Amino acid sequence: MEQEWRATGIVTFLSDYGIQDSYVAQVKGVMLARHPGLTIVDISHLIPAQDILEGAFQLATCWRVYPSGTVHLAVVDPGVGTSRRPVAVLADAHLFVLPDNGLVTFVLEEARSVQAWSLDRSEFFRHPVSATFHGRDIFGPVAAALASGTSPERVGSPVDPATLARLLLPALEVAADGVRGPIVSIDHFGNARTLIRPEHLPAPPERLTVTCGSLHIQGISRTFGDVEPGQPVAYFGSHGGLELAVRNGNAAQQWHLVRGMLVEVRRVRR
Repeated sequence: MEQEWRATGIVTFLSDYGIQDSYVAQVKGVMLARHPGLTIVDISHLIPAQDILEGAFQLATCWRVYPSGTVHLAVVDPGVGTSRRPVAVLADAHLFVLPDNGLVTFVLEEARSVQAWSLDRSEFFRHPVSATFHGRDIFGPVAAALASGTSPERVGSPVDPATLARLLLPALEVAADGVRGPIVSIDHFGNARTLIRPEHLPAPPERLTVTCGSLHIQGISRTFGDVEPGQPVAYFGSHGGLELAVRNGNAAQQWHLVRGMLVEVRRVRR
C-alpha cells in the first residue's frame, strides 16, 4: 500500500558513535550544511558498539511519539562498506534511513504499511564516500534530503519490504498456562525489558508468577510504588512489554540479569 509522505523537517538520530569523538557532530554538520533549517533530535548515541539488537529496540520505543513525516536516521552498522544495502523504509508515514541489517526489525513488526527503497542515487551522497563512515557520507545526507521534502522515490530504487533483513530472536513461547521470552534490553536503571505483552498473559496479573533465573515475583504490578523499596517488581513498561525491576534499585545487578535470559510467566496453581 502506497503511503502519503509529507516531510516535517524533523530528523531523529540514533547511533553507536558515542559522545567522546566528533562522529555525531560530523553527521549533523553534513545534514545542516545541506539543509540548515532542519530540527535534529538525538535519540541516543550510547548504543553499545555494533549492538544492532539494542539499537533496534531503542528505535522501536520512540518513533511513534514523533509526528508523521519525521525522518529517523539510525546508524549501528558493523557491516559498513560491505555489500549490505543502505535503505530508506517508509512505515506508517515515518521514514527510516539506515543500513539493511535488522535495525528496523521491531518497527516492521509493528507497522501496518511498509515501503522500502535501496539508496542507490549517489547524487544525494557526500563525496568522496568513505568506506567506513556511511553515516556521514550516505545516511546523513539522504536523511537531510528526505526531511527537507525530497520524495523517497528520488533517493533510491524500490525494493520488496519482505527482503529487508530482520534480527533472529528467540520466539515468544505462548501456551495455555504461561508464556516465556527473552530479556531484549536492560535500561539505564537496570530494568530488564521483554517483548511479553498483556495479551500474552494466561490469567489475571494477580494470579501469575514471574521467574527469571533466581528471581521469583508474585503477580504483575501497575508501577514501582506497588512494592516496598528494595523489592523486585514485574510490570508493563512504557514500551508495552513486561519489565523486571527493583524499586529504588538495580534489578540487573541485584539479580544478575543479562540480555537473552528467559523470563517465564505462569498461572499460579491452586
